[in-house]
Amino acid sequence: MDKRFVTIHDVAADAQVSTATVSRALNDPWRVSPEALQRVNESIAKLGYKPNLRARLLARGGSGTICFLLSNRPFLHTIHTQMLQGAADEANELGVQIVYATSTYSPDTPPSEIEMPRILAARGFIDGVIAAGTNTPNMLQALDELELPHVVFGTNFLTRDDTTLPNAVYVDDESGGYQATVHLISLGHRQIRFIGDISFPWYRRRYSGYVLAMREAGLTAWPAVGHRDKTAQTISELTMGYNALNDLCDNGEKFTAIFAGGDMGALGAMRALTNRGIRVPADVSVVGFNDEELAQIAEPPLTTV
Repeated sequence: MDKRFVTIHDVAADAQVSTATVSRALNDPWRVSPEALQRVNESIAKLGYKPNLRARLLARGGSGTICFLLSNRPFLHTIHTQMLQGAADEANELGVQIVYATSTYSPDTPPSEIEMPRILAARGFIDGVIAAGTNTPNMLQALDELELPHVVFGTNFLTRDDTTLPNAVYVDDESGGYQATVHLISLGHRQIRFIGDISFPWYRRRYSGYVLAMREAGLTAWPAVGHRDKTAQTISELTMGYNALNDLCDNGEKFTAIFAGGDMGALGAMRALTNRGIRVPADVSVVGFNDEELAQIAEPPLTTV
């Protein structure tokens, strides 16, 4: 059955329960017996039923609108456009709409003094926020003060430790870093260097994966190289990769492979290698992270996690 035309009545008929039971299963599942709840969930999966989230929000006094908030990052990485497109596609399936806003603030600004986009500051226009980009605790506190539910999107949450937020969606950076390094080791490389500023949590977790893989193979895990500014804006990832590779060469470091904690950093490293007459991958192999579209059109194509 086409999921666009599946209704709550179809689910009720398939599960052999009342429409009221289906409604309770969707909104208050603890009020439904385990057996009935299982039948409803199975019918929803089988029929491809999608609740009309917008109607439910409007019934509760909501606007049916969610804000995709990109903070402290330029809209340059294709990963940002992919995130926004994915959020918009899913919102369309659920019957709600996505609006886009940006914010630039200092980690030291008190939450009450952060200049929020007007659409967020005006109560009632937004039901929730997808907080993307580079965020710090004061922004999330500001969203709490505005009583806006929020989910942090990605690993770019800056704290003094590697705090894992319960309301966050992100990739497993450490596992990805481990897999990338294991791949290079499987190619026979023993002198592998990591490029990434580990003062940032996403680079730090990817570096942890690198260290684990190197140690498991009985190899030396070298210190990470690469530096960006405090909010990862002034010094781009491309520049960081370019500078880090040149620093390695200028210091006489020996390596046969590079694992960069981001694709743009890997492309910067590749440019530096090319400028020095070092061939990729004939002389030095390079692996990136994020699987960005630019990796596919690089010359040579960039291997990326």
